[in-house]
Amino acid sequence: MSRGNFRQETFLDGAHYRRYLDLLERVAARRDWSVLDWCLIPNHFHLLIQLVCGGLSAGMRELNGGFSRWSNAQTGRTGTGHLWKNRFEGVEIVEHEHFLETARYIPNNPVAAGLARQPEDWPWSGYRANVGLERPRPFHAPRQLLAYFGKEPQAAIVRYERFVRDGRVRSGHVAWSDQGYGSRTGPG
Repeated sequence: MSRGNFRQETFLDGAHYRRYLDLLERVAARRDWSVLDWCLIPNHFHLLIQLVCGGLSAGMRELNGGFSRWSNAQTGRTGTGHLWKNRFEGVEIVEHEHFLETARYIPNNPVAAGLARQPEDWPWSGYRANVGLERPRPFHAPRQLLAYFGKEPQAAIVRYERFVRDGRVRSGHVAWSDQGYGSRTGPG
C-alpha cells in the first residue's frame, strides 16, 4: 500500500484512477506480477500481489514514481513536495490466516472509509470482477484469489462473497488492518 503524503488525496478524479490502473497494468506485465486483488481510494491504495520473479521494490518505484510525475504535472504540484508518504508499505504474507484477512480487508476498505455502502458499489477495486459482475482488468487475477475459496468457480465466488460480507466493517475495525499506518479515525 501507499498513502498520500500528509494523507492528501492522490486520486482526484476518474482520470487519476484510470491513469494509475493503466500504469499498474504496464508494470504488472513487465514485472510478471499476479495482482490477486486491488483497491484504490482517494488517499491511498492496496494491492495484493503474488510475486513470481520478485521485483516488488523496483516495480513499486516505477508505478508510484510514474504516477507521481504524471499527477504533479497535471495539478501543477511539481516542486512542492512528495505525492506519496515515504516508500510503499510492503507486508509479506506468509500465514494463510493473514492472507485471508487481507483478502477480506481490501474490498471492505471503501466501506470502512464511508465511500460505498457495499464493496460492489465501489468502482475502483477488483471486487466486482472477483464476484463476476464485470471483466477483470488485464493485470487482475481473480481466479487465483478465488482458488483459495474452492475449486468450482461458482461455489468459490459464493464462499468469497460470504467471507467478505461476514467481515464487513461495522464498528470501524477488522481483525487485520493498516490502522497503525493510516488514519486515527479509522481505516481508509
